[in-house]
Amino acid sequence: MGLALLLAPLVLPAPGRMTELEWRALGLALVMALWWLTEAIPLPATALLPLAVAPLTGIASLEDVATSYSHPLIILFLGGFLIAKSIEKSGLHKRLAGTLLGLAGTSPRRVLGAIMLCTAFLSLWISNTASAMVVAPIAAAISSSQSDRLGFGTALMLGVAFSATIGGMGSLIGTPPNAIFAAFVSDEYGVNVGFAQWAALGIPVALVLLIAAWIILTWITPGVPTEALSTSFGTQGSPMQPSERRVAFVAGLTALAWLSRPLIEWLLPSVPISDAGIAMMAALALFILPDGNDGRLLDWNTAASLRWDVLILFGGGLALASIIEGNGLASLVAENLRATTYVSELALLFIIAALIVYIGEVASNTAMAAIFLPIAGAVAMNLGVDPVAFLVPIALAASIGFMLPVATPPNAIVFADPSVTRLDMLRAGAPLDVIALLIAVGASAFLAPVLF
Repeated sequence: MGLALLLAPLVLPAPGRMTELEWRALGLALVMALWWLTEAIPLPATALLPLAVAPLTGIASLEDVATSYSHPLIILFLGGFLIAKSIEKSGLHKRLAGTLLGLAGTSPRRVLGAIMLCTAFLSLWISNTASAMVVAPIAAAISSSQSDRLGFGTALMLGVAFSATIGGMGSLIGTPPNAIFAAFVSDEYGVNVGFAQWAALGIPVALVLLIAAWIILTWITPGVPTEALSTSFGTQGSPMQPSERRVAFVAGLTALAWLSRPLIEWLLPSVPISDAGIAMMAALALFILPDGNDGRLLDWNTAASLRWDVLILFGGGLALASIIEGNGLASLVAENLRATTYVSELALLFIIAALIVYIGEVASNTAMAAIFLPIAGAVAMNLGVDPVAFLVPIALAASIGFMLPVATPPNAIVFADPSVTRLDMLRAGAPLDVIALLIAVGASAFLAPVLF
């Protein structure tokens, strides 16, 4: 089916007012959407299609398409991944998790809150998949020791999955849709969204969502008992190793530089500083600094295992967005969407965001962002509203997915635990999807015009 969609625009005339280039771009967009939805071939392999197909069909030159795969936001992501690998190599992430759990005591609700807060915090800096994999074994150990407490183990595991996704929404490097949004508005509208600027919106949204998820898991479904746990799960805590202290210093300094970049630019306007440049300096420092044990804080064997597939998927998403926007296809779709949708701007925003959320339950969130951002941007231009503010809730909506095991990697990770069933995830995730959609669109409608 995908090959048929790809070849049809080459042998059939363009319909209606569509130009030949728009018709061919539509074929490429449809085959990528189909293969991303069905995973007929691996997701990153689909992301390589623009490199192979766009030059041959005359949609875009290889040079133009290839720039999407080396966008500054991809360099930022690469730097974030390298910092995350050094954190994992040193064991600092486990110490953070253990310390936070040590403060929670034996209250089941506090332990659940600590698990979720720890996972969300890690997801700000490392991928939601990695943060879920770090905290899930801790949650599983607690769950297995409390087998007589119905619902507690299920709530713990679902808390890990949900908070991993929510935490990623708070940071520009936390999840690919956020970075795709920043790259898209930079390329198309000349608006540069920095780490601190996104955090000003993303972190409040993530905190509210985290509280909502905790309330649902604690009070609604599956529910958490009120009796104290039989064991304290705080770690006794050995002294920090030199590698942990040094990685913490570099990571902390990097985060501080990201957050203070607007101030640095104001004080030193002649210094060409960027979030991606900061990430690269941090990554190189990790390769150079010794770990105190005859090694380095980061070595290439460790770095080689990072998520290169995510970077390729991210690049393919940007390439598709550029093709859809550059050939006028997004504007054409937006005109037709607006012509058939007699609703207000806010209602239209909710409709697009809801489509992304519920299609995204069975598809890649990166793919959803790549497909819908250029279309939503064209809708905004057609409506005569600020496209950047209009796109913020679209980017946030692309990360929402709590109902099904296939929706996000964290969901799939915790679904492997016997305490979590598909029905458990659906019962807790369905209302959280709705709440997250309302919060993401509602908060963005008020804050995005001010911040962006």
